Amino acid sequence: MLEKYQASLDDRKKFTALVKDLFPDQAKNVNLLLMAYNMGIAQDIQSASHINNAFAFRYVKQLMDDFGMSRVNADWIVSVWCSCYGRKVLGKVCDISVQKQGSGPAIQGETSSSGKSYGDLFTYERSPRGNGLAVTGFRGDKNKTIIFQNRSGNTPVVEISDNSFSNSPTEEAILTEGIIYIGKNAFSGCEKLHQVVLPISVEEIEDSAFKNCSNLRSVSLPMTLKTIGSDAFKGTGLKTINIPKSVLWLGDGIVSDCQLLDSANLPDNIVKIPDRMFENCMNLKKVELHEKLEEIGERAFYGCSSMNFLIIPDSVKKIGLDAFANMDKQFIIQCSFGSYAEEYARKYKIKYQLV
Repeated sequence: MLEKYQASLDDRKKFTALVKDLFPDQAKNVNLLLMAYNMGIAQDIQSASHINNAFAFRYVKQLMDDFGMSRVNADWIVSVWCSCYGRKVLGKVCDISVQKQGSGPAIQGETSSSGKSYGDLFTYERSPRGNGLAVTGFRGDKNKTIIFQNRSGNTPVVEISDNSFSNSPTEEAILTEGIIYIGKNAFSGCEKLHQVVLPISVEEIEDSAFKNCSNLRSVSLPMTLKTIGSDAFKGTGLKTINIPKSVLWLGDGIVSDCQLLDSANLPDNIVKIPDRMFENCMNLKKVELHEKLEEIGERAFYGCSSMNFLIIPDSVKKIGLDAFANMDKQFIIQCSFGSYAEEYARKYKIKYQLV
């Protein structure tokens, strides 16, 4: 990849987008690659005459000291950049080989000697929802990328506390395995937040957790997630959302005001589309409703002006007030003869088509 797209290395936005597109299912490795890239390792390799241990270890040390990265991960990603890009692509003299799994570090040096533990930069309180700690803030200067630790000393960290990072300049939030809860308004108003990595351990995303994170374009919800609170992703830049089948409860307005949202997937164990679910999602064009759906909440599709039609299954027995208000004039409900949807369409003078 580094050889084929070498020209993109000089354009940070282009390179970041390229790496994410090429490796969509490797969020951890992508993040490691980009963290070293954002430190300027590619440019330093280009100008280096000899890539030796001293050159490489300063990057390992910085990743450990400033970002709390483990020695194994720091060693691996720096050795990849040095060997794959420095030696193989640029033909530089390079003493570093890629770290092999199960072997010792490819880059030798002392462990972090700054006297500063990344975990000590976080502030904590006792979690009211779990047996462990909740993160309440971060005192580090380098807060664009925050890697949330899963332990503080011998105590597990299980939660991101309510309001803890709201309106902060954080651009990337990486949660490590073991964190279970994301509190109310935890990241609300983080306008620069564009990447969130959620571990499989996350079970609850509370109300307004990512509300108005306008640059958040995508999020991969873990397959063990159980609840998503009201307005959790309201006003974000999400283009699609896939609700895992593990989710047992959805709050109101989860993706309301997401003006870039064009598709959504709901599992068949969700029997109600909550109130305001897609309200003012102006770009939403199509949502497939499953045959087990029983209810569509109030204002669920209000203002979805790009939607031309919606097929409503016979299983739906209740539709809330203004569920389809302020739609495009050509909007049509497609439903069966004698169904509740037909009755609703006739009552509120909505165009419908029998199928």
